[in-house]
Amino acid sequence: MLTATLPASRPAARAGRGMRRPRVRGWQWRAIGVVAFLVVWQIGAVLIGYRAVLPTPVEVATSFTRSFVADPGLAYLGVRTPGYGINIAWTVGMATLAWAVGSAAGAAVGLLSARLQSVRNLSEPALFVFGSIPALVLAPFCLIWFGQGSLGKVVLVAFYCFVTVGLVAQSAALSLPPAIEEYAATQGIDAGRRFRHVVVPAALPAVLAGLRVALSTAIAVQTTVELLGSQFGAGRIIAIRASQGDVSAVLGLSLAIGVAAILLDLLLQRVIRLFTRWQ
Repeated sequence: MLTATLPASRPAARAGRGMRRPRVRGWQWRAIGVVAFLVVWQIGAVLIGYRAVLPTPVEVATSFTRSFVADPGLAYLGVRTPGYGINIAWTVGMATLAWAVGSAAGAAVGLLSARLQSVRNLSEPALFVFGSIPALVLAPFCLIWFGQGSLGKVVLVAFYCFVTVGLVAQSAALSLPPAIEEYAATQGIDAGRRFRHVVVPAALPAVLAGLRVALSTAIAVQTTVELLGSQFGAGRIIAIRASQGDVSAVLGLSLAIGVAAILLDLLLQRVIRLFTRWQ
């Protein structure tokens, strides 16, 4: 009887070994983190018990949705675009435009500076010096030179994206092993083609990663400059609500900008995967 039961027990043993615990995926960990953050926030708000200091997540969401399309209070203060949604779209849209312009120029200058000494001599001091200066220091100068319109903000945001991507591109191109280009030279490939077909593809993954950093920088700098002075944008609305002591509105707008930045980053990651499928 023992020998008769052994064959039946082996499949069961194999099935038991084949059963694995369900693995938590990346997006599930992110969802757990968001839920944990909201729980801690709710507990902190209840313990403080003072809405003017820390409102609950429900209160912030209610305040935000009420003013998403239009807010009579902002219209009374003379805001021509009193809705939260359109101001957030303006901030993110202008930041994305400046990011695209500044990042493209930074990538080109950074890659060229790694191979052309004249370009490096001209660009490297600006990249390192201005890269260490906070945006709040340069923002007042842009407001004085270009006014409170869109031009000064686009210039400032584009400049910081230029610096960020330029430094990353230069570092990536300089770290490329010389043997790779030397081998290409032995095959009769001239300097221009080596730059286009060897240096640029090799530095591309690092440059694309730098674009993600520059995108978050662009949104942060755009919002910061709008806090100092602007006719449109989420930063201006945050400044108005902060002067009124409306913590719910400030939290809601800040979180909405953060969510918009995350969604843009996810979209950019998908684009990056298309360009780096050969890796």
